[in-house]
Amino acid sequence: MASRSLLPLGLVDLTWLRASTELGLPHTARSARPLCLHVIRRKMHQAATAPTLYGPWDAFPVTDATRASIKERRSKLGALAVRNVEGNDTAGELSRRVEALVNVAASEAESAAIIPEFSEDDLLAFYENILALPTDQQESPVPVEASQQEKDWDTIKALSQRLFADAEPSAEPEASDFTKHLIQRQALDADSSVIDDLSSSLPRDAAAMPPHHRVLSFLRLVTPKVEAARNALKPAFGAEVQAPVPVAIMADAEWQSLVRSFLETNEPELAEETLVLMKRSGIVPYEESVNDIMASYARAGDIESTETFMQKFLTANPTDRQRHLHIKAYLRSVPAGTIPTGALEVLHHYENQSLPAPMMTYTNLITSLFSVDSSLAHAQAWDLFAHMRYVAHPDPDALLYTLMIRACASPGLGGVEPERALDLFTEMTVDHGLAPTAGAYSAVILACARSGTKEYINEAFRLAKEMLDAHRDASGRPAFPPEGRTFVALLEGAKRIGDLARVRWILAELVRGSQPGVESGQGTTDAVITEEVMMHVFHAYAAYRPPFRPSLAPLVSGEPTLAEAEHTATPNGEVTAQPSSPEAEVQTQHAESSLPIEASPDASFKHLPPQSRGEVLHEASALFSRIVEDSHTSAYANAPSRHAADGLPSAFQAVQLTPRLLNAYLSVHYAHAALDAAHALFRTLFAEHGVEPNARSYVEALERCAIARRGRERDAALAFADEVWEGWVRLENAARLPGARSVNARMVERAHAAMIRTLALTNQLDRALTHVREFATRYPPSAVREPSVLPPMRSSRTALLGAHPLVRFTSNTEVPDDTVPPLLGFAELEILHHRLVAARRRDAVGYVKYVCKAYEGALRMRRDATMRMATEAQTQEEQ
Repeated sequence: MASRSLLPLGLVDLTWLRASTELGLPHTARSARPLCLHVIRRKMHQAATAPTLYGPWDAFPVTDATRASIKERRSKLGALAVRNVEGNDTAGELSRRVEALVNVAASEAESAAIIPEFSEDDLLAFYENILALPTDQQESPVPVEASQQEKDWDTIKALSQRLFADAEPSAEPEASDFTKHLIQRQALDADSSVIDDLSSSLPRDAAAMPPHHRVLSFLRLVTPKVEAARNALKPAFGAEVQAPVPVAIMADAEWQSLVRSFLETNEPELAEETLVLMKRSGIVPYEESVNDIMASYARAGDIESTETFMQKFLTANPTDRQRHLHIKAYLRSVPAGTIPTGALEVLHHYENQSLPAPMMTYTNLITSLFSVDSSLAHAQAWDLFAHMRYVAHPDPDALLYTLMIRACASPGLGGVEPERALDLFTEMTVDHGLAPTAGAYSAVILACARSGTKEYINEAFRLAKEMLDAHRDASGRPAFPPEGRTFVALLEGAKRIGDLARVRWILAELVRGSQPGVESGQGTTDAVITEEVMMHVFHAYAAYRPPFRPSLAPLVSGEPTLAEAEHTATPNGEVTAQPSSPEAEVQTQHAESSLPIEASPDASFKHLPPQSRGEVLHEASALFSRIVEDSHTSAYANAPSRHAADGLPSAFQAVQLTPRLLNAYLSVHYAHAALDAAHALFRTLFAEHGVEPNARSYVEALERCAIARRGRERDAALAFADEVWEGWVRLENAARLPGARSVNARMVERAHAAMIRTLALTNQLDRALTHVREFATRYPPSAVREPSVLPPMRSSRTALLGAHPLVRFTSNTEVPDDTVPPLLGFAELEILHHRLVAARRRDAVGYVKYVCKAYEGALRMRRDATMRMATEAQTQEEQ
């Protein structure tokens, strides 16, 4: 053992294991026992021979503190308890556990019996109640005004019958003899002088008067007698009578019903007289009645009556409602399309008195400013919005947010602003937590769609999908079903990028939704196809560029086509390709579209968009024919419809034939048809449907002539332009008459520039120069120099008090000037200038340069004068 202990322990165990394996011992528990015994003996031997590491027990001193800590640990641990195995009742413990499980099962069964069971219909009703649409999105209840009006008239009739004792005798129980005796004695002793006096003082035709007029006549007679009686009692009571004692001639509800009855018959003067009689009777007029009369004056725009009424009946500062009505009277007093300067002054006057108007007042003023066709008014609306958030209402409501988002879609201040629209929509829904409305969604979709870029147009369609899918009830119905303005906004975006596939899909959804009993793919919709919808549809057809070009696939026939004519044969018989001229290319493109197209009302639309210009014209003509037929059917109820056999309703019966609809239909032919066909259509379209062409009709026709290609098309363009110009001259001369509606200055510029360009392209240089001289005579450059006077509300001075906004979104230099008269620049006369240079007409070239520089210098002088006037006005205000 001594020699074995010299080996490493692991080597000893490994040697023993290998030796047992070589001897063939089986690996069982019995064969492993000698190895275990060997290991135990070895470890015991090592323990005996191990050196002593610690000293004896007495070497460690034990103090009192050590004994106390040991005793404390033992007391905490406690003594070990000996289990009494013999005393354990295993069967009893098991029975107790089984009994506990039975009790738990019984209690669960009882609780399950208490909980009611829900059917599928109950669960569906439960989720429908949770996911129900908001109250304002559901059908509006019956207005309360109708029932209130009936109650008022019933009250007035009962009051008239009570005062004049003309009610029909009602069925009452028969009185006793004693009661009859008392009634007879009261009639004999009563002094009927007052009743006789009142009866004799009433008008002779009082019986024929309406009930509310009869009651007012009675009050006119009774009130002076009440005042006389009160004055007679004053000497008796002396100074103790501080206030008149109210005399209850009528109940409070009867007074209010009488006032409302006069307002319903549009007699606010008599309603005001009723309040005067209330004051004379010692009754303080009710605030509700005062507001009703002020609302009647405000709706009529009667400023004088409104302010007189306020001075007569208001003893304290006006309430929010009364301030709103006061400003509304000023707002209604100005004609439509005019900046409400007086209303803005009254608004700022209340702000200076620390009495800001309610938010609805600011909303009405901003709406009125946006309705004015002026960049100045639009800038003032944005400034008023910023001013309101600074001095009165920092958090706008959903209605005002929607109004400002829709204003971002207006190009009044230099272009559409989709970024600002998205920022306002995010501020409304995320920052302030306001629930989005259908109007807000439609407004932001319109702003993105009118931007004209694919990025924002795709964002508009994404918002439309969010509008339909993000808010649905338990049945899957959207909270905001698609509306007409939503479809119009999407059409605005699709037509600007020429996406005819989306336009056709939207039109199909509108047609499907107009059929009774058929639900659209996006839910039930109340949208109606109007002339605005079809105008956008025709614009999309005009902007669409078909993928197929006839020049790429020439027809093979006995006669050479235009594409084959481009190849000429040499004397050696070789065929060489000649470069195609622009004239030949245009003729090739319009070879198919120049053929006469008969619009078949029964034409079916393919799934794919039109692949050629001819198919584009065919679809547009078929749509227009259907519109004409449906509008004719709706105008004449007995007119037969050729579409009655297909079982479809007249989807286009709400479409009216207006100038802008006909202009949109003509734009399709301007873009895809030959100029001769467009000329023939323009000559007959307006006269056939009884519609008078407007300024845009002539301008678009002239601009189509101004881009005519070389060859026969330019000869046709000159004849077309001369015919159109005659109509334009009549329209322009009529607009210059006193009291007539003027034509926009930019439209005048476009018309004259297009005519000058057409004359220059057709080598009519003398006529073009004459046209330029006539334009300079009618609209001289000197008229451009005079600047427009800025109103005081556009003052740029920073002041805490004043009739102008305290903070602004726009400066005066950022607001376009809409009052600039028509002018001509070098861009409009460039073609004429080049042709004159080529013809070596130096004098004519000098005159054209003079005209361009004259208008340019006048425009610069106008700008400098405007800035000088703004600086002088600011200096005067500071002084």
